[in-house]
Amino acid sequence: MGTGNLTYQDVVTVDLNVLITAAKDWDDMARTFDDLGGLYGAKVESIANDGSWTGVSSNVAYTRFTNTRKQFTDAHTEAHAIASLLRSAHERFSKLIGHVRNLVEQAEKDEMTVNGVGEAVYDFRKLTPMRHDPDYPKYVTQVKDAEAAWTKKIKDAVQAVDDEDQVVGRALREAAGVGSFLEQILDPLGQAQSFNGAAVGDLTTYEKEVKKEEAEQRAEAERKKKHDDTVRTIGNGIVKGLSIFNGEPGPDLGSKFIGTLIDGVANATGYNKTRGITLGVGAGWGGGGIGYSITLAETQTPDGKTQIGILTSKSIHSAGADFGVSATAGEFYSNADDIGQLEGKGWDKGGSAKLGLGLYGNHQTEVGTTNSKGKGVNVIEYGLGAGLGAEIGGGYSDAKSRWQTEVGSEKK
Repeated sequence: MGTGNLTYQDVVTVDLNVLITAAKDWDDMARTFDDLGGLYGAKVESIANDGSWTGVSSNVAYTRFTNTRKQFTDAHTEAHAIASLLRSAHERFSKLIGHVRNLVEQAEKDEMTVNGVGEAVYDFRKLTPMRHDPDYPKYVTQVKDAEAAWTKKIKDAVQAVDDEDQVVGRALREAAGVGSFLEQILDPLGQAQSFNGAAVGDLTTYEKEVKKEEAEQRAEAERKKKHDDTVRTIGNGIVKGLSIFNGEPGPDLGSKFIGTLIDGVANATGYNKTRGITLGVGAGWGGGGIGYSITLAETQTPDGKTQIGILTSKSIHSAGADFGVSATAGEFYSNADDIGQLEGKGWDKGGSAKLGLGLYGNHQTEVGTTNSKGKGVNVIEYGLGAGLGAEIGGGYSDAKSRWQTEVGSEKK
């Protein structure tokens, strides 16, 4: 959580008594605002609501007097909350800084000296009498390990103070109603600022907010890492595919390359929960075509079960120059984690190159369907096709489940 703003010297030399003094001043301020608010209500606000003043001007005055009276109330709430936060901060900092100093004392009892940056240092001259001892190297190693251990403990303790300092700083800013950096730039005179009648004097409340933001930042960092890992894995798959393509001649050279690439993409992006084989037939003409396929699918569900099913699909596509009758046989991968997610309508995008026997690839987006993680369900398919022509285009398909079974047990 910490940013390293506080140093070891900051921690061991700070005077915490100023927090108690400031808390007392804020308590006095809260009482003053309370007294002023009461006086204002009795001497000013009452003029507009005691019935002796009527008319439009009375109504306007009543609204303004009421708002001003509320400002006194809000100012009392804010001052009281800040005083409470300062006292809590003093209590927490006293414990945390006390822990730092206690660690320093323990390190010194372990014959260490803690320098100005919080590092535990041992005077190795004390080992000089043992330099001819066969175990001398072991003694040196043990001392160095002890130095590192004490240094880490002290560093972690200082970091805990820095973490708490951020929580306290966040709490004081919010309790005082201090806007963000951008808000302050847009309102340099503070005209949009007011007393914070919703100020809370409990550090735990603000600590939860800070931890929530940290969790969101970690989640975002994890998403970025996952994205980077995905790109890296896909790149490795392409490199591996090119290696196969360049180094292993044979009639199924292209399918080897595409297979390697698809495997890399599937494993990296989560398109490995569902896989299977698809057999299809189609008829094409100059501007489009129709098709029918049968699919054997296997799915790993979130609760650890294995589903096996058979689906059939009808499709219409519009593109390319695919004449006559064609047939395809291929593999598919999907991020679906239930076979039922493969049913229904989908939009297809794909391409093929066939002169007798050739390759094809297809990507399908299931319409209005998501998996257990809330992500849209997609299917990647590739394989061999027999036909004539080349095409890049899109289409529409509708799949139905014909048979399905499920094995395995739920995860404990």
